[in-house]
Amino acid sequence: MSISEASVKKPVTALLVFIILSALGVYSIFNLNVDMYPEIDIPYLIVYTGYKNAGPEEVEASITRTLESSLSGLSGLKKMRSQSSTGLSLIILEMEYGTNLDAAANDMRDKIDMVRSYLPSDADTPLTIKLDPSMIPIMHLVLKGQRSSDELYDYASDIISPRLEQIDGVASAMIMGGRKKTINVDIPRDRLDAYGLTVSQVAQMIGAQNIQATGGNIKSEQLSYSVKTDGKFKSIEDVRNTVISYAMASSAGGAASGGIKKILLRDIADVYEGHEDGSTAAYLDGESSIMLLVQKQSGKNAVKTAANVRAALKNITESLPGDVEVIESSNTTDQIKRTIIEVFKSITEGMILSIIVLLIFLRSIKSTVIIGLAIPISFLITLFLMFLRGMTINMVSLGGMLIGVGMLVDNSIVVLENIFVYRERDAKPSVAATLGAQEMITSVVASTLTSICIFLPMIMLSSRLGFMGQLFNDLAFTIVFSLLGSLFVAIALVPVLSAKYLVLGKSSHINTHTLFGKLNRALGIFFEKMDGAYASSVRRILRHKAATVVVMIFIFLGAIFGAAKVGFIYMPEISSDTVTVKFELPKGTRLEVTEAYVQQMESIARQEIKGIKFSTVTAGGDSMLSSSATTNEGSLTLTLYPKAERQKGWDTDKTAKDKLRPYFTKFPGATITFGTNNNDTANSGISIDIKSNDLSLVAKTANQVMNLIKTQAADVVNEVTCDLEEGLPQLEIKLDRNRMYELGLNVASIGSEISGAINGLRASRYDDGGKEINIVVRLPEKDRAKVTDLDLIYVRNNSGTRIPLSNFAHTVKNTAPVTIFRENQSRIAHVTVKQVDGLSLGDVQNRIKDLIDKNILMEDDLNITYSGDLADMREAIMNFLAIIIMAIVLVFAVMASQFESFKSPFIIMFTIPLSFIGVTAIYGITRQRFSIMTIMGVLTLVGTIVNNGIVLIDQINILRKRGRALDDACVEAAGNRLRPILMSTLTTVFSLIPMAFFPGEGSESMQPIGLTIFGGMTFGSMMTLFLMPVVYNLFNRKNERARVKELKRIEEENA
Repeated sequence: MSISEASVKKPVTALLVFIILSALGVYSIFNLNVDMYPEIDIPYLIVYTGYKNAGPEEVEASITRTLESSLSGLSGLKKMRSQSSTGLSLIILEMEYGTNLDAAANDMRDKIDMVRSYLPSDADTPLTIKLDPSMIPIMHLVLKGQRSSDELYDYASDIISPRLEQIDGVASAMIMGGRKKTINVDIPRDRLDAYGLTVSQVAQMIGAQNIQATGGNIKSEQLSYSVKTDGKFKSIEDVRNTVISYAMASSAGGAASGGIKKILLRDIADVYEGHEDGSTAAYLDGESSIMLLVQKQSGKNAVKTAANVRAALKNITESLPGDVEVIESSNTTDQIKRTIIEVFKSITEGMILSIIVLLIFLRSIKSTVIIGLAIPISFLITLFLMFLRGMTINMVSLGGMLIGVGMLVDNSIVVLENIFVYRERDAKPSVAATLGAQEMITSVVASTLTSICIFLPMIMLSSRLGFMGQLFNDLAFTIVFSLLGSLFVAIALVPVLSAKYLVLGKSSHINTHTLFGKLNRALGIFFEKMDGAYASSVRRILRHKAATVVVMIFIFLGAIFGAAKVGFIYMPEISSDTVTVKFELPKGTRLEVTEAYVQQMESIARQEIKGIKFSTVTAGGDSMLSSSATTNEGSLTLTLYPKAERQKGWDTDKTAKDKLRPYFTKFPGATITFGTNNNDTANSGISIDIKSNDLSLVAKTANQVMNLIKTQAADVVNEVTCDLEEGLPQLEIKLDRNRMYELGLNVASIGSEISGAINGLRASRYDDGGKEINIVVRLPEKDRAKVTDLDLIYVRNNSGTRIPLSNFAHTVKNTAPVTIFRENQSRIAHVTVKQVDGLSLGDVQNRIKDLIDKNILMEDDLNITYSGDLADMREAIMNFLAIIIMAIVLVFAVMASQFESFKSPFIIMFTIPLSFIGVTAIYGITRQRFSIMTIMGVLTLVGTIVNNGIVLIDQINILRKRGRALDDACVEAAGNRLRPILMSTLTTVFSLIPMAFFPGEGSESMQPIGLTIFGGMTFGSMMTLFLMPVVYNLFNRKNERARVKELKRIEEENA
């Protein structure tokens, strides 16, 4: 018993099955995570090793190279990059997609352990990290009020951040701007000299008198008492009253001879509540503020997490003074929600357009309702299957549902049409439903398989596509789920509804005096005339087969030529309501200078850009890529009003960048890059990779390449940056080792004393009501402001004698390499170029390559290669071409199995290359450029365009078996199948109109898929209707002549 027969015999059971599936789909809607893109595993592992006070070259030689040598044999390793900077070695391992990262991380730790003994003894233990996309903040909160930034920082660190981190889904709330509170102990140099002390000595004595120690247990007759010595500071006065021991020297700089004396800390130092030296600063709309970056936990729903934060902020703000407020300056989930809503709107609009097409062709409300139900029910089944697979509701998965809207009704149309044939033969409703559905099961299953099998190679080879493979997996699975759902609806639900609940009426029974009746009659006349005109056209074309084929060949060649002119980009640019401008000043730039730069940038932006909701500024920050604060870096983020709230004349993210770029690129000494929240990584530009073991040669060549591009290719590029930074200004203290030996000094104590005098030493921690505050001992600002102050720093030797630095060292000004970059164990620099909008990546790279080839002298140890978007795009295209070829083979195999013939599938396959004519045409008309998303559209097109050919060729074969002549069979089959083909095509292309021509905010990346299918289906279906009869006729002329000859022979014999 078939599924159709069982459902007709047990309609209540069948309906209950679909009601349950629909309910599960509704349940899934509220329980699926929502995000902008699918959850993507980024196959990167990071090894982070600290080596305090070591320079970049020493870090490279003693740590980076050792670890690289061990890690180079890691299974699944694709590329290894490293950065060696002052005090830090950072190795980034790019693994092949599909690699088990947990297993790879374990192997990596084992390999590190094998060489751990070869690393310097004073280097930190290497820290291994797996890169996680959830590290990107989902919200930016700004704390502002009529308070100092230090007070605001205290509110942020004491109240807001801890409470935010308790919220479900929040991983961290990192603070930017302001400074941590400290207890500062500033000891003037003259007092240190007067009492024969050093900074490190005082720090040690403070730490020794701020401890809490256990003293064991004392047992009485009944109880046991634990003994505790509480020497912790209770107040800042306790710190000031710390006893400092000193020994007076007989002469300045001599040995101690006057005995041990004591004095209170307050007598030699200024002890006060202060703050650490600032390394970050934040501003909102020009006012100093504190920013909190909220990161979600891995695997958590970003939208729900942001909603939880918003709800909690209402209670948190009640704990703050009335003049202090928390402002949400940026929330990426708002863009996610707007994008998802826009895609849902497109799906709804596509459904409505498809149903209108059905109503026009079917001219029956009942029939339209039956078929139209396939769309929402198939979607609900799809959502349930997505839930079972652990997918998310995102722009890509919803895009798959939108692509499937028009295809979901095809199976139901075929089944219902055949049921109606049986009804017109006066079969009973249940018999017509059963037989009509059973007859078409093989056909609709084969049709569905041709649409589904194209995605099988992509799913199988997704690891070769890398990031794109993971992205498109959601699209593929969503389309497959929706098509399977529509198949199930067609063979199980449509028969039930047509037999039991919505009995079909005949068009002759319609009252022609009503508006619907008149419209129905008019449409009937129109379709009859259309059928006749089409049949006549096919007959005329069959008389000029050779001319028709020649014309199509020329059109196809023209399309190929036109495709070359369209241009290719990696990914379409996505609109956003934020514009981010990142800049970098020369290394060593003070935070105050960086602040002034970024505030000037903000001032220009507020003058030039219309429609700014918020402007946030950050200067400085702590980076995992550096061992020190990056006070030379900053960013300006403009939050624009969303499209729905944007007034006429206000700027978009694109116009804002175009306006600001001419101003910001003229800032002296600054490297500027533009981006948005959505596609900073989608368009990374062209990377010119300069390799050599000679670091000076790499630096020289990188500078030559940058200058060459800036002067001779400025018309095609708008950003040129290099990761090999200029040398860091440095004061190098040259030590006289012989003199040190004579004086009884060692390098470790010298380095510690210098660092303590300038940066301060953390002597201990002070408990301020449960909050630990650092006690920092240092020289006051006035005693460490000049280069000559270094010579006056004293170091105590082994015998306790204080010796000035000038006795055994001198200071030299120079520059130090900031970072040494390596790739696959070779030194490298990357010059990154971003092309002007509208230009082809390939053309720009060829222009740059020609310039470099003509102007850069290639030395023996120098190698220049190119990577970035174009290289990634070419690799992706080659992988996609392999997938498309595999898909075409699978489609051919399915059709060959259905027809039990190789000839018919071969004829149908002609529609695939001819549909590309429509793809090229639609891109030319809309002035869009090809992208990776276009190729995904082509892959989807391959599985859908052949279905119309299957319907037509199958009908021709049937008529020929009934004895029709070849030309007559082609003409009659074309007339019979015209309306089903048009109905199937128009439901598909009309449902794609919102995606192809009116993409919502943030969903522009899906537009090329819609355009590709729209153009390919429109033109490909025309080719099916007009060219397929011609091609079929040409391939079967020989058989037809043999048949005619045989008929004549039989007639002659009978005569």
